[in-house]
Amino acid sequence: MARHGENIYKRKDGRYEGRYVIGKKCDGSTRFGYIYGSRYIEVKMRLLEKKAEIQRAAHPEATAHGITIEKWMRHWLEADVRGAVKASSYMAYQNQLNRHILPYLGKTDIAAVTPGTLHLFLQYLKEKGLGDSTVKGIYRLLSSAMRAALEEGLIGKNPCRKIRAIQAERPRQRVLSREEQMRLEKALKEKKDLTALFAMYTGLRLGEICGLKWSDIDWENGTATVCRTVQRLKQTSPDGIMTQKRGKTCLTVGSPKSYSSCRTIPVPAFLLKRLEEQIERKTDCERDLGYVFGVEMRAADPRTVQRRFEQIIKSLGIAGVHFHTLRHSYATRLFEMGVDVKTISQLLGHSSSKMTLDCYVHSHLDRQRSAIARLAACANL
Repeated sequence: MARHGENIYKRKDGRYEGRYVIGKKCDGSTRFGYIYGSRYIEVKMRLLEKKAEIQRAAHPEATAHGITIEKWMRHWLEADVRGAVKASSYMAYQNQLNRHILPYLGKTDIAAVTPGTLHLFLQYLKEKGLGDSTVKGIYRLLSSAMRAALEEGLIGKNPCRKIRAIQAERPRQRVLSREEQMRLEKALKEKKDLTALFAMYTGLRLGEICGLKWSDIDWENGTATVCRTVQRLKQTSPDGIMTQKRGKTCLTVGSPKSYSSCRTIPVPAFLLKRLEEQIERKTDCERDLGYVFGVEMRAADPRTVQRRFEQIIKSLGIAGVHFHTLRHSYATRLFEMGVDVKTISQLLGHSSSKMTLDCYVHSHLDRQRSAIARLAACANL
């Protein structure tokens, strides 16, 4: 029996048979071609190649352009993508293109790319030791570029359409234990490091903390409004290619990660008290336009904040922790206290509660196990 959506069958003799459409007979019925092989994957690859060959023959105009993957994707990124996405996203796309796509597919004519080519490309990415999520992101970029090429008439069919990259398995997030958190809090108090403490009790991302201004603090209501993020990005040359020279980066202030990331959150009273102590030493201009954790009128550099935090963590002997761990720990503590998923999702600035559960499912499962353990304790068995 054929798998869903495929014309590949296992014969009685143990071989696999693949069927593809060639055309029509005189009586109007469909005329098929056949491919045989001892392995399913062998037949599937040959079938994909055959279908692509038929497709190219049906659209000869698509092969007349002589445009390579490199030429098209550089043009597409510059003309269609740049300006339509955040600068950080554009830099990530450039990095995926230069490091992973071009070394394998760069010189390939765009009309010559087939599903078989893409299967080999995915295998190439996995052999490089890339994680599933990285492979999925690279393939998503290539698929978008090929879809745009189809719309421009450069190819007759998008070879990425029926191929799925490996489903990324979300790793279990590192979370501070309560004992680790107490030790860290004590060290932060001694170092007078308010950035990490702020992240631990607000769940803000590093860039969001660096982008926080005094004007974002509502002292009366005890809230902070998140409306910008700070990032250090590589600069690009005039043709849109990232420069490889050392030091060619710049600090950029932009909008948060997504629309849902723009939010107003409550700030614990003890943090507000410490902020009040800091703002008393600021000038009127700094209070109006300055950054909470910056220097004078400049935003804090995420790289500097991260480095300072790593030094503290190293001195405590806590392994596997980075600044973003504070955000995971914040969410986990809320889960442990029984706060509902919807509320946690809003506090974190996630676009949906599903995203929150996907990220912190281990915390959710721990609560479920605890509930079942309490239920089992009531059994008279």
